[in-house]
Amino acid sequence: MKTTLDLPDDVALTLRLESARRGGRRVASYSKLVADAIRQVYSGQSVREECQLELKEGRAVVHAPAGTPSVTSESVRAALNEV
Repeated sequence: MKTTLDLPDDVALTLRLESARRGGRRVASYSKLVADAIRQVYSGQSVREECQLELKEGRAVVHAPAGTPSVTSESVRAALNEV
């Protein structure tokens, strides 16, 4: 499944720099870092249970419940520092 994310510019830049710092695409690909950061923020079981899944013409759209934490530069940095 292909997922398209619209990340804030500062988050995208932070992830690109982190990928380069770790050795580039072969060691820490941009997409892997994005996936790891998102998993870190949205890993709570209660969030998964409350999400609404909408199927649209060959793609799935996940609607997070109100109050779900946002992916911010700070949360991405914190997740990357824990890895």
